[in-house]
Amino acid sequence: MALNTITPQVLAYKPPHPKLEEFVPARDRALFADPTKAALLAEASAIEEVTPYIGTELKGIQLSKLTDAQKDELALLVAERGVVFLRDQDITLDQQHQLASYYGKQDRDPHQENPNHVTIIGRDGNIRQHDHFGGEFHADHSFEVNPPSYTLLRMVKTPPSGGDTVFTSLSALFDKLSPRFQKALEGLHARHSADRSYLSSLNGGGHPLRAPIATAHPLIRTHPVTGLKILAYNPTFIDRIQELNGQESSHILAFLREHLLNADDLGVRWKWTPGAVAFWDNRSVVHKALPGGYDVTLREGKRTAIFGERPFFDPDKSESLSQRTERLNAGKKDTATHVSSEPELNN
Repeated sequence: MALNTITPQVLAYKPPHPKLEEFVPARDRALFADPTKAALLAEASAIEEVTPYIGTELKGIQLSKLTDAQKDELALLVAERGVVFLRDQDITLDQQHQLASYYGKQDRDPHQENPNHVTIIGRDGNIRQHDHFGGEFHADHSFEVNPPSYTLLRMVKTPPSGGDTVFTSLSALFDKLSPRFQKALEGLHARHSADRSYLSSLNGGGHPLRAPIATAHPLIRTHPVTGLKILAYNPTFIDRIQELNGQESSHILAFLREHLLNADDLGVRWKWTPGAVAFWDNRSVVHKALPGGYDVTLREGKRTAIFGERPFFDPDKSESLSQRTERLNAGKKDTATHVSSEPELNN
């Protein structure tokens, strides 16, 4: 039996929790940060940009010892770089819960047993088979009215090889579209549906907390911290584009999937080690774990996340990566021209 089918068990099941209501979260902690991130970066023994577009590894920093100012600066770094990696963390589960709570109201995944975290385990199986769920890139439960913003995954144990996670930048993915195509996508809304994950969970023996929902979000959204335009494409949960006819929607979504799968230059592959942490921005990054080929009992992690704002698009207050680069470079040239034109003073 395919997991994504409606069965008598599905029809008889009554989820125990009501649907979530929209709310306005507290102001993003990254907006309180020193733009230079001086307090955080001074603490690091090394800072490595893993790829040009996404991923920074901080060395010599313990999350358990961060000050509030450093926590704010960490959020800003995550917003800017998509994902921040740290190894050999001594943070306990209780401390991880406290850290997540600092950034906002903790999110609860519809399939999350513990109210404070999700336990991430190893996964095997043929991700290429028909109706397989979970093998695609995704941003976590984007079907919510308030999808998660900051997400932290700490690995407790890992296999010697295998079980890596790939993260891809959605702001860079938008930037690599032609300007004409970017404009064509702006203003469209994608329907994010929980139906498949709900059916897969129930038919696989799970007990989802909430009934499935579908929510329309802007296909191009504005990041509330960086102001960058994001291609909010999520192949796991998007089933159609609202404003388009059926075939139009299918072809655009097929192209976007191909665009994402060809974006090796816009992603980073992270090899886990025990105590390693990935702290990412679920608004501007999609990810997927690579299954198979290892002992799945050797992979276990704890994931915490917080609710973010309802996705929005503000064309007057957002720009692409290329537009930002051009603007900043123009500013540098203007400054250099102004300095060189000033008369020299005799002191």
